[in-house]
Amino acid sequence: MSEGCPSVEHMTTSTERTGLEPADPAERGGRVVDGVEVLGALSPSRVGDFLSCPLLFRLRTIDRLPEPPSPAAVRGTVVHRVLEQLFDLPAASRTPEQAATMIDPAWAELQEAEPALTTMFPDDGPEIAAWLLSCRETLRRYFDLEDPRRLEPAERELYVETLTDSRLLLRGVVDRVDVAPDGAIRVVDYKGLALDTPLPTPTGWTTMGEVGVGDLLIGADGRATTVVRKSEIHHRPCYRVTFADGSSVVADNVHLWRVVTTRRQETTSSVVDSDQLHTLHRNLVAEGRGRSLWIESGAALELPDQTELSISPWLLGAWLGDGHSRDGRIAVGHDDLPDMLALIKEHWPRDVAVSDDRRNHTVAPVRLGTACAFGHTEFNPPMPGHPTRRCAHEAQHATLSPTNVSLTVELRRWGLLHDKHIPTRYLRSGIEQRVALVRGLMDTDGWWNKIRRRAGFTTTSDRLARDMLELLRSLGIHPQHFVKPYENPRRAGRNWHVIEFTPYGFNPFSLPRKAASVDGAVTELQRHLSRRLVVASVQPVEPVPTQCVGVDAPDSLYLCGEGFIPTHNTGASPGEMFEGRALFQLKFYALVLWRMRGVVPKMLQLIYLGNSEVLRYEPDEHELLAVERKVQAVWDAIRQATERREFQSRPGALCQWCAHRAICPSYGGTPPPFPEREGEREGVEVVSPGATAGTTESE
Repeated sequence: MSEGCPSVEHMTTSTERTGLEPADPAERGGRVVDGVEVLGALSPSRVGDFLSCPLLFRLRTIDRLPEPPSPAAVRGTVVHRVLEQLFDLPAASRTPEQAATMIDPAWAELQEAEPALTTMFPDDGPEIAAWLLSCRETLRRYFDLEDPRRLEPAERELYVETLTDSRLLLRGVVDRVDVAPDGAIRVVDYKGLALDTPLPTPTGWTTMGEVGVGDLLIGADGRATTVVRKSEIHHRPCYRVTFADGSSVVADNVHLWRVVTTRRQETTSSVVDSDQLHTLHRNLVAEGRGRSLWIESGAALELPDQTELSISPWLLGAWLGDGHSRDGRIAVGHDDLPDMLALIKEHWPRDVAVSDDRRNHTVAPVRLGTACAFGHTEFNPPMPGHPTRRCAHEAQHATLSPTNVSLTVELRRWGLLHDKHIPTRYLRSGIEQRVALVRGLMDTDGWWNKIRRRAGFTTTSDRLARDMLELLRSLGIHPQHFVKPYENPRRAGRNWHVIEFTPYGFNPFSLPRKAASVDGAVTELQRHLSRRLVVASVQPVEPVPTQCVGVDAPDSLYLCGEGFIPTHNTGASPGEMFEGRALFQLKFYALVLWRMRGVVPKMLQLIYLGNSEVLRYEPDEHELLAVERKVQAVWDAIRQATERREFQSRPGALCQWCAHRAICPSYGGTPPPFPEREGEREGVEVVSPGATAGTTESE
């Protein structure tokens, strides 16, 4: 697709829903759409699945494993159905009272179309009554955001599709399309419930919506703290407070902040609410002292050591930095070989093999040659018919698990091959274990800036960059994160991530030549300044529902957000990950409509029915072209994963809600064998290289 207005390739197709899925032209036409053989098809949901977890994409799309119905998801479907039917009524009849009467019939229609939904609740008792009441409450919130009597949507539940120049079919179902008299297009999508602000816990992540009394969070002192109370949901004016490291939190106007202001050499601590924080920051900016307002950083998370880490944290970090993604080999420069080899042997209890090429050395942590796979060192001599030695304890092997294995095997067990990331158990390990992990990453892909006296780390992996940020923040460090496009035709669609930070409390290197640069380089003043979370801006935003929790920490503080920000309470705004995925979905639809109609939609509008929030965004041509490039890159990655039959798991904060966690390698499970059959799949057909693919998935 070239710059500028794209060609109009397809006409829109409106659908009449008789069940849960709309009719699909790609399914009806087989492998040909409008006379063109398609390469494959993707919807925004399937793109989102693959980006969040390739294994989840495979289980949903290729294996098509069933997932139990979720009351929250089905509530969204019921409310969607009512809103669709509401606009069939005369404008004057589109009232909250009329909409409430449509809930029960919509639920009955849904059960008839999907009988499995009848098992979601045990009987017709209080659970189903409470759930139907929640449907009515969610629907009522819609009327707080819009007056449907004043709207006449141009399209509802609109099936859209278009072919890119690479013959990739992009498609989905848009909740609503509004067209102004001047032709401007607004794309509207309803969301049942936005995820709340993420909260770090001793074992991973939760959200403000999920956390309850008795649960554990992390205090500003780095120690676990218990939630002792939780408030009702409030609806108040809100602000987005952004800090100099790029992290931010949405909080209501009465949220309390423990802040520090500086004037010359004097500091003043105080507790202010968000209204006062907004005024204070505005006044300091007017005085030219915008960086004089800050919050004291939280301490490193004090967590117990993880005892079942089969790969030492330093060695894992070194492999993540300079290891081959397909096996356990690690690239080492010629000058660093003696020191790196000594470090690898220190952290790997078995044998190490070294090879040399023109550019560098390759070090491979391998199994012990003096023992069998189960660690036994006693062998029976070769016998006729058995020309090689055999373990003297072979009879015991059936009851044991192999322990004398190579690093490649260990990485495969952790689901890290072809998917470099830091597993959650390492991110929530003990302090010394996390420090060792940082050192492994920095010894390979890190450097020391002698001028700025700061450490730096670089990667082209979005996931590894996010993990490194979380790792550093868990150690009480607030890094700076810079991103720019990675110009490499062999690795299109990647970003170049640069993460810089001031080390606090430890040397970030083990490699002697790098560690020597840090010793004595950081001044006490620099360390002190690095502990400040400087307030960069305080901006009013659309009001969102907020909640507060109380913890039993002596200072009443706990950490919130992906930035590990010390706080008393926080607004329940959509998390960045969820908001980003939902906005990508709308940009995807905008791209398809642009190609279909030749007009870039003027407005993208997300309506969060669960918490009465509206998010509006105005796209431009360059953003939509970037979306197309991203979708093409995802499709290429899917094809490669299909050809290799390797869809790696990608652990994250939402894994605890995944229906397939029991068979996920990251949690000790085993996925089913890759399907041998070829045929129609939901979202993508498994095909051999060069073949064409039909599709059956719809949004």
